[in-house]
Amino acid sequence: MGGPHVSPALRAMMDDYVHARVHEPVRFDEKANRWEVLRYADGVRVISDFEVFSNDLSAFIPDHEELRNFSKGNFQAMDEPRHKELRGLVTQGFTPKFVQSLVPRVEQVAAELLDATLERGQERVDMVSELAAPLPVIVIAEVMGLPVADRHLFRKWADALLVDNGVDALFSEEGVAAMAPSIREMNQYLLSHVDSYRRSSKDGLIRDLLDAELNGRKLDDFEILGFLALLLIAGHLTTSTVLTNALLCLDENPGLAKELRADRTLLPPMIEEVMRYRSPLVWINRCALTDVEVGGRRIPKGALVGTSLISTMRDEAEFAQPDVFDIHRKQARHLAFGKGIHFCLGAPLARQEARIALTALFERFEDFRVAEDEELVYHDPNDMNGTKKLPMDLVRR
Repeated sequence: MGGPHVSPALRAMMDDYVHARVHEPVRFDEKANRWEVLRYADGVRVISDFEVFSNDLSAFIPDHEELRNFSKGNFQAMDEPRHKELRGLVTQGFTPKFVQSLVPRVEQVAAELLDATLERGQERVDMVSELAAPLPVIVIAEVMGLPVADRHLFRKWADALLVDNGVDALFSEEGVAAMAPSIREMNQYLLSHVDSYRRSSKDGLIRDLLDAELNGRKLDDFEILGFLALLLIAGHLTTSTVLTNALLCLDENPGLAKELRADRTLLPPMIEEVMRYRSPLVWINRCALTDVEVGGRRIPKGALVGTSLISTMRDEAEFAQPDVFDIHRKQARHLAFGKGIHFCLGAPLARQEARIALTALFERFEDFRVAEDEELVYHDPNDMNGTKKLPMDLVRR
């Protein structure tokens, strides 16, 4: 399953899913204490039917003060009507017009990063640290009005919450305890900037949130904190992994780069196929609000239900030749950005950043290939689908 750039652990997982989609498309994982949904149609239902499957996972998360503060404004973990009210405030700022206005700055940042690579004359670089990680974090920091110089902190916190301790760490006392120092540090940092904006006349997203009203009242500091933390963490790590995964797909498909160089309009569908074929996120979790039947299995009320993005987007019933990377695919309805009311708010920006980064690479380098003599180090496939580093050999134009 998959191309050559797949970890043994992920390959074993994907092989297991091929069998399970036929014989046990919904199954209970005792170790994770979670029902796994493996078929596309079932996954769409679980992700989008918010009347039966809740986004509020607090029942599974140990109570911790710092995590409670961090979660208060995280609308992605809320149900209606609270989700709609809070998300609406941020949506007002993240309009298509606003995202389009960021394009020149994203192009400038990508150019500056890669021009610096050219100036150093390096023929081999780690594309994660060189481009994929700094590009989205610089952009989101500027959008939020936070110092770009602190981007190493943002990456550290994202790794602590989503990678280092495992995505499912939130569901255990030990996991939350391991995350707590990073959450505390991030909370204090963001609250200090909220206070700084309150005492100044500076404009920006934080100012907009301070001035915003929800049902006739101002947002409190922890609601603003939750907004900012969600944007900061989700706003760069996923995009970074999308870009590195796109580079892996290019490396696995000789001739594709030439096709994309000749026709840049193929970049958007190529990025969508990357999201299907190599989704950065692995699970989308929900809580069953009632006893419900999915895929012929009875799931009890209050159970944790996880939709596997790795399995659902390789479902033979939905995608023709699902293990083939095909940028001309007619059915590329992936779930990597979610679906329905919880569709990822940052998806348009992530798509633009990936397109712009690949364009900048094509403009500056005749060729770029994954280094053959260095072993890739992968994330745990239960947490994130991608590589921690991506050594690539560059041939400048």
